[in-house]
Amino acid sequence: MLKQLKLASTVAILALGAFGAPAMAASSAFPQSEFNAMFWSPEMMKRMDANKDGMVSREEFMNYMGRQYDMMDTGKKKMLTATQFTDKAMMAKTFPASAGE
Repeated sequence: MLKQLKLASTVAILALGAFGAPAMAASSAFPQSEFNAMFWSPEMMKRMDANKDGMVSREEFMNYMGRQYDMMDTGKKKMLTATQFTDKAMMAKTFPASAGE
């Protein structure tokens, strides 16, 4: 009986893991998307790494993001409209897919 209970418990844990993984991925801090694949990449890290030490400091990150914000703020009003924030053409210019662009 104990052997059957252990087997049933093992099967249940494996089943929960298999069915729970997609739900956990969907609710993670960084859900999968085209933008995430492009942004959270070694190429983007190289763009942000101003002093080329192989790491991105908070200052480097904030400076990079500030420059990108300035590019998106076409009206120079220090605020983004929903249209500016979601403009895919601007995003392509603001966050190029590779470090070589």
